Amino acid sequence: MTVAQEILAHLEQELPWQRELYVDLHQHPELSFQETRTAGIIEERLESFGFEVQRVGGTGVVGILRNGEGPTVLCRADTDALPVTEATGSPYASTVRTARSLPCSSPPRKSPTEQTPCCMTAW
Repeated sequence: MTVAQEILAHLEQELPWQRELYVDLHQHPELSFQETRTAGIIEERLESFGFEVQRVGGTGVVGILRNGEGPTVLCRADTDALPVTEATGSPYASTVRTARSLPCSSPPRKSPTEQTPCCMTAW
């Protein structure tokens, strides 16, 4: 078996839990800075793989895998959902509402910096 075949065979074994995680995260979306459930899941997964885990910025997760001297590799991912109604019919479509209602009656602005003061903490 070639190295490539070994890698593909290993990936095939890993696929079920990865697919399960993918479906779960898509069924339970969380808006930006509200990803507490998602961050907890990521933290648990990283720890199970032997990473040192640090929580940052409320819902951020940093995983550090130390393996001696050598180059450092960084991988970054966003996990926040968009406040939209999913109408795809997908079997793993969102099961929760992610719509966000602002605490004032002013019309939406063009950018977050143009929000009225009463809405500044809502985005």
